[in-house]
This record gives sequence, structure tokens and C-alpha cells, in this order.
Amino acid sequence: MFMDAPRKNFMAVAFGLALAVAFAGAGCSKTGGSSADQSSDKGAVAPKTTAPKAEPAPPPPEKIKLTINDFGVFGYKPLYAEYQQSHPNIEIVESVNEYNTHHSNLINHLAAGGGAADIEAIDEGFMAQLKARPEQFANLLDFGAGELEKNYAAFKWNGSLSADGKKQIGLGTDVGGLAMCYRTDLFEKAKLPTDPTAVSALWPTWDKYVETGIKFKAAKTGAAFFDAATNLYNGQVFQLEKSYYEPGTSDVIVDKNPGVKAAWDLTMKAIAQGLSGKLVAWQPDWVTAFQKGSFATITCPAWMQGYIKEHAPGTAGKWNIAAVPGAAGNWGGSWLTIPAQGKHQKEAYELAAFLTAPAQQVRVFKAVGNFPSAIPAMQDASIADFKDPFFNNAPTGKIFGESAVNLKPQFQGEKHGPIRKAVEDGITRVEQGRQKPDESFAQAIKDAARAAR
Repeated sequence: MFMDAPRKNFMAVAFGLALAVAFAGAGCSKTGGSSADQSSDKGAVAPKTTAPKAEPAPPPPEKIKLTINDFGVFGYKPLYAEYQQSHPNIEIVESVNEYNTHHSNLINHLAAGGGAADIEAIDEGFMAQLKARPEQFANLLDFGAGELEKNYAAFKWNGSLSADGKKQIGLGTDVGGLAMCYRTDLFEKAKLPTDPTAVSALWPTWDKYVETGIKFKAAKTGAAFFDAATNLYNGQVFQLEKSYYEPGTSDVIVDKNPGVKAAWDLTMKAIAQGLSGKLVAWQPDWVTAFQKGSFATITCPAWMQGYIKEHAPGTAGKWNIAAVPGAAGNWGGSWLTIPAQGKHQKEAYELAAFLTAPAQQVRVFKAVGNFPSAIPAMQDASIADFKDPFFNNAPTGKIFGESAVNLKPQFQGEKHGPIRKAVEDGITRVEQGRQKPDESFAQAIKDAARAAR
């Protein structure tokens, strides 16, 4: 049988292609001859082929564990999870301690040159003492923190700035505007008003607050009027223009400041009237008392909301928020710092910048109540309109926002924190029946002078 012309041509082409493939395979063979042997019938030399070299894969990012030490309730756990998801090489480990224990540990670790976390939180009560030793901290300006200055009011930015203005050791987290949190169920039981406006009208002054407490006690609800006398005392002191130092100086005035003595005396009166739960703030019994409804009111800087939510989630809807007696004031507010002894300062800064960014400050406020220190977060419309269902839909954005706008920071000298603790210890001694008020005050003054050295 004969092939037609087109089929014949097709077979010829196919045969030629097969030969080409065969020669090409021979040229690539490890046992093949020289390039001359591999020439075609036209005398052309087949090009030598070399497989491209594969680029080595980049090494995986170094696995880094970042430690962060803080106190109280910073509300960062969801943010840690989010950050680790977008930074798979980062592991974040948080350690939370009681307020004074945390700061004491930090001071000791810095002095020893080891043991501090990659990120350490510092409250305003200890910031003056710690920023006086800027060499113990990384300079956040070296990592670009200068561009964040515009986010903060001058008092917050300068609060963690070295005296010469050359070293910024912290990024601000929150401010602690004052209010008063109260249990609506216990007020109702005592036949006192429960509406926040009516409750605020009960105590325009701290004296009126104590008078309200006497009425509450007479109703025999089974609960104390307030938790701890130290919190009553601090609420008054943080409203003062000056407390333990003459503003702008290193002169300690705790023994001659009439405002401090007046706060002490009113606190002693409240103890004598049996209004206190005789608790020590931040200790386990204090936490349990939240859960049991053992007291009706607590001096409530914005961050206190987080303590209540975390330690007594079952009390949601039983709390509300009224105005604080007396004038506005600020108690607390913190910074995140990076000790110089840390091995991962760049990564620690990136995490701290994320945690304190305005968007995250808004989220923390809505979750736990810590009021932002970043101006863009303070001005966020969602904060101004925010009502917290845990506190009976109290307009916490408005309450603490107005407090922040009117904030006049109190001057706090280098040893403010240790002095404050000396006075608090004196109050606790009286509250627990271990010392008379006058004796305890005299000892507190001596202890404060010793702490100020």
C-alpha cells in the first residue's frame, strides 16, 4: 500500500525530529564524546547546555521569645495572639505581678544588671525614680520613637523623657482619670439611689462620701461601704495640686503638706466609723471580696474597671459609675519600657509600639477600661460614644474622657512610689488594729523620710 504525499512528508518530519532528539540526548549524556563528535550533518556545533544554579533558600527568621512584665490588667492578651500570628517567629510571654512587687523586682533587676524582661511596664508612681537612671534603659529615640511624640500630650511624653531630653525610655499606655464605682444591688438594698446622677449628688465632697457611708452601714446590708482605706486615701491625695514633693524640686513635704494630713484624717474617721472592708488592695482577699460583693464602693481610676471585670466577671450588670467626690484627679497611668540589658531591643520596641498604638489603645479601653493616653485614641469617635454593658451601660467614654481632658498631672518626685507605700502601710496598720492613728502617722512620716533617701 502506497502513502500519499502529505502523509509521506509528515513521516519524514517526524523521523527528522526523532533524530534531533536522539542527538540532543547523546549530547547531554555523561558518557558522550567531544563537541565535534556531536555535530550535525550540516557541520554546526551543538551549544553546550548548563542547568541554572538554584539560589539557596533564605534562612527562616530567628525564633525569638519576648518577655513582658507588668502589673494589674493591661488587657494585652488578645493583642499578643494577633501579633504572634503576623510575626510567627515571635513568642510572647507575659508575667503579671502585684503593683509594688512588680516595681520592686524591676528596680532590683536593673541594679543587678540582669533578670529584667524585654519589656517592663512602669507606673507613674515609679517613673520619676526610674527615668533618673536612663542608662538602665534603651533609648527609644534610636528606634524611631521621635515620630510618635505627636501622639501624646506634653505631660505624658515628658513623663518618661530623661532630664536632658536626649533619652526617651517609655511609650505611654493609659491615664487614670478618677470616678467612683459602686454596686447598684447593694445601694438598692440600703435604700439609697442607684441612678448615677443621683448617686453623684450624694457625695460632692469626701466628707459627704463618709456621711453616705454611715447611712449605708446603718442599713445593715452585710457589706462594707468601701474596700480598703488606702484606696480612699489615695483618691483624695491624687486630687491635690501637690502631694509628697514641692513641685519642680526634690524637697519632700509629706510631713508638712496639709492636704496629705487632711486625707489621712478623713481616712481615719472612715475607719473609726467601721466603713472599711479592712482589705489590703491587690491581695488575694481583696480579689475574693469583689466576687462575693463584700463592699459597695471603690475609688475608681479608669484602670480599676479592668480589675473588676477580670476578677469578678460574674458581677456584670451589678456595677455602675458615678462622679468621684471632690475635684477631678488622676491616679496612675503607665509606660512600656525596654531595659538596656535586653538582647532583643529592636523586636521589643516593635512590639511595644504595636501595643501602645492609638488603634490598640482604643481596643484595650473597650475591652478592659484603661483610658488611652494617645491623643488620636482619646479623640476617637467610638470612644466618646462608648457605653460599657458590664457597668450598666455607663457612658465610660464620656466619664473618663472628660476627666482626661481636664487632667492636670500632679508633680511626682523621684521617690514618690516608696513614700506612698510608707504612708499606705501606716493606714493598713490602723485599719487592722495594730496601731493608733497618731502613732501610725508619726511612724509613716519617719518611714517616708527613710524611703526618700
